[in-house]
Amino acid sequence: MLLVAAMSLALAAPARAQTPAKSQPVLASPDAGFDMRPIVVGLGAVAGLVAFNVLALGPGALPGGLAYGAGAIVPAEMSVAISRVYAGSSAVLGSLVAHYKFAGGTSPDQFGGSAPHENSVSDELLTLSIGAVAGVTAFNIASTPFGIVPLAGGALAPVTESVALGSRLIAVSAMSAGALGTTWLYDRWAGTQSDYQYLATLAAGAIAGVATFNFIGSGTVGIPPYYVGAGAANAAGELATSAVQAGSRVYVVGSAAIGAWLADHYYRHH
Repeated sequence: MLLVAAMSLALAAPARAQTPAKSQPVLASPDAGFDMRPIVVGLGAVAGLVAFNVLALGPGALPGGLAYGAGAIVPAEMSVAISRVYAGSSAVLGSLVAHYKFAGGTSPDQFGGSAPHENSVSDELLTLSIGAVAGVTAFNIASTPFGIVPLAGGALAPVTESVALGSRLIAVSAMSAGALGTTWLYDRWAGTQSDYQYLATLAAGAIAGVATFNFIGSGTVGIPPYYVGAGAANAAGELATSAVQAGSRVYVVGSAAIGAWLADHYYRHH
């Protein structure tokens, strides 16, 4: 699931590329030492998810099941919302591990590899994307004994495929908004200037990637379950299996990453 994100994803540290024809997308800390911004932006992406869930759906859309009593049935829009939080958090954690463990956690001018304009996709973005997908996959494996949506608070109501697909769009959009907003706040605090054109391009690419793969796989982009009762209102249609619901967490992160890769390629060559 931003992302991704992405954030998935690509958005945990969304702009580390340098291009000869454009302003440098800066994501380094002011002293060009330990790079704190990926952590800040990753937390912002998850905060975007949590904020959307609470504002649109209420506390029942958060893990823990505190909003439900014994024997409760968790509505479809709530279970997919909780799943979004798990997907976003595990993707961000995976991308941060990849960044600091395998990419060195350095500022853009210190990151090893070929010059960015020589690569169709930045090495760092690829590393982050692999880390994000690995993080979500690891969560799915580790949480298997606890059900499709751990700590949901009750039995899960059936989820239609259209609702599951629509939830992916909410996930990547909310994470993108959270990541961009946090980047802006960080720039105000640190006195830095990020390349927002590049960041917006990545975010748009991630969202387009999710929507495109939704349509390719199911013939529809889905119906975003953004209000209480959305699950019941869209209960007609093919039901998503347990495997599909759990796999959706990986699917949204992967499709957002591919969309971000293509957006990165476009930005570097136009």
